[in-house]
Amino acid sequence: MTSMVPFLGQLVAIPKVEPRFNTALNQLNSKGMELKINNQNKHFASSNLTVQALLDLEIPEKQNGIAIAINDTVIPKSNWNSHPLKETDTVLIISATQGG
Repeated sequence: MTSMVPFLGQLVAIPKVEPRFNTALNQLNSKGMELKINNQNKHFASSNLTVQALLDLEIPEKQNGIAIAINDTVIPKSNWNSHPLKETDTVLIISATQGG
């Protein structure tokens, strides 16, 4: 089965591709997870995130002066690499700023 799609002014046939492996494990891995980060719901493709992995995705450029709370519990920086996040966790990311 194919679909006809316009491409550069012409119709091009695109074949329908069936996934090779349609296992429950692949479906589970593709589900990902939803987290609430600073009062915004966000979906992540991976369902295996740690606090550090989340920070690498959300603020890769600067991670100094950051505090993290998961479900109203502060997570020490020494635990960021090992603290797993769970579906529907509420994450608060606080960044220190200068000024007065």
